[in-house]
Amino acid sequence: MARAVKVTLFGVTFFVPIAKVLGVINANRLSNYKSRIIHNIGLLVGNLKYRRTYSSQNLLEPVSGRIITSSQFVNHPSQRSFSQSSCYQKFAPVETHPILRCSSLQHRFKNWQELRKHKLTASTFAGAIGFWPLRRTQLWLEKLGAIEPFSGNLATCWSNIKEEEALERYKLITGNTIEFPEFQVYGKMNPEDSWLAASPDGLVNSVYGLPPGGVLEIKCPYIDGKMEETFPWKRIPLYCIPQAQGLMEIMDREWMDFYVWTPNGSSLFRIYRDVKYWNVLKSALSDFWWKHVQPAKEICSKNVITDPLRELKSIRPDSRHESCGDIVRQSKLVADNSNLLIREINGQLIT
Repeated sequence: MARAVKVTLFGVTFFVPIAKVLGVINANRLSNYKSRIIHNIGLLVGNLKYRRTYSSQNLLEPVSGRIITSSQFVNHPSQRSFSQSSCYQKFAPVETHPILRCSSLQHRFKNWQELRKHKLTASTFAGAIGFWPLRRTQLWLEKLGAIEPFSGNLATCWSNIKEEEALERYKLITGNTIEFPEFQVYGKMNPEDSWLAASPDGLVNSVYGLPPGGVLEIKCPYIDGKMEETFPWKRIPLYCIPQAQGLMEIMDREWMDFYVWTPNGSSLFRIYRDVKYWNVLKSALSDFWWKHVQPAKEICSKNVITDPLRELKSIRPDSRHESCGDIVRQSKLVADNSNLLIREINGQLIT
C-alpha cells in the first residue's frame, strides 16, 4: 500500500499518498522527507482555511456601469489570485496544489475535465459573455490551450465534499428521486450546436403539478471560509442565471430546482425555462465561440503562436460582449420571477 499522510479538511479525514502531495520527490527518498511533508501539509491546510474566496452577495446586481468589479472577479469560485507583473500571469490560474487534485477531493462522479476542454459548458456561460472583467479573455486563452483551465480550489473542494450531504437533504425535504446523467452535449437535433455542453448535478423526473422532468443544481457556498457565518441565499445571484438557463436548454427540461446548502440551513428555488432569454444568451455565446475561439484555434493549428494576446489581438475578445448588459438585466427578471419554495435555518422554516 502506498505510504500516505492523514489529512483532515472541513472535518473530513483523507489519506493522501505522499507521492501525490510532493509530486517532485522520488518515491525511494520519501522517508527522508516524511516529517517535512506532514509539517507542510499542516501549513497548507491552515493557509487554505483563510484563503479569500468568492462572496456571492456582491454579484447580485451590476456595479456602477461595470458588470462586476475586478476584486469581485478574483473572488469568483473558478478564479485564483492574479499577479499584475505579467500580462499572462493575470490571466493564468495559480497552480493548484497537488493535495487539491487528490481523488478524494474531486467530485464523486463528474470528472469530465478532458471533455470540457473542447466545449463551452454551462458553468462558463456567464464568464463567456463578460460578467467578470478578465474572465472572458482568460476563458479564450484556456480554450486555445495557452493557459491551463481552472481545475479546482478550496471552494470547489468544499462543494465536492459537501454536495452529497446537500443532495440527501434535498431528497429528504422534497421526496424527489434523482437521476445522475452523463456529460451532455447539446445539438442532438442540430449537430452544429455540439460545441455547447453541460453537466447537471441531477435530473428530477416527476414532481406533482409540473411538466415532466426538471434539472437539479446544487450550490454549497464557501464564503471566506467562515462557515459558521454562512447562511442560505435569499435570492439567486445573477451570475447563476446563464448557467441555469443553459442547463435547462441543453437538458431539454422546463424547470429547475436550484438548491443552496450551508451547514446552517438551506434554501430551494424554482426557476423556469425562458426561451427568449436563451436565444439572446446563445447569440452572445455563439459570437464568443465562432468569432474568437474557433478562428484563433484555426490559426494556432497552422502557425506557431507564442503570444496569442499580441499575435491574435484582432480576434481576442473584448472584456464584455455587447449584449452583456442586456443579459444582466434579463437575468434580474428571471431571478425576480423565480420562486423561493423553502428556506430553513438550523432546521426551522423561515417565512
